[in-house]
Amino acid sequence: MADTTGIQPYNYPASQADEFERKGHPGKFLQSITCPVGTTTFTGSYFGVGGLIIPNPTVGTASLSLGGDIPLGTLATSSANGAGIIEISVKSVKVDSGGPVYALVRNQIIR
Repeated sequence: MADTTGIQPYNYPASQADEFERKGHPGKFLQSITCPVGTTTFTGSYFGVGGLIIPNPTVGTASLSLGGDIPLGTLATSSANGAGIIEISVKSVKVDSGGPVYALVRNQIIR
């Protein structure tokens, strides 16, 4: 049997009280950020958004991390009936009406 003691994310010290800190986060996304009407920017503790859930109809814009804007309505209709997760790297979301949009922070360990 192979030695797996150095493989992340399951080699956290037992002194860490939180089970997720000790064993890691198993899913593709770690956190959701609710984006009400207005602009939400994904920097600081909100950094790392890689998915959006956009209720249909929602009016606004998603600004991509390397540039460019996409209307939220276009993204919503491109997902399964406006209810799926759209995997996209965003810098900010501006909701004009509808919503809220749910921004999902990616788990960087799981690809």
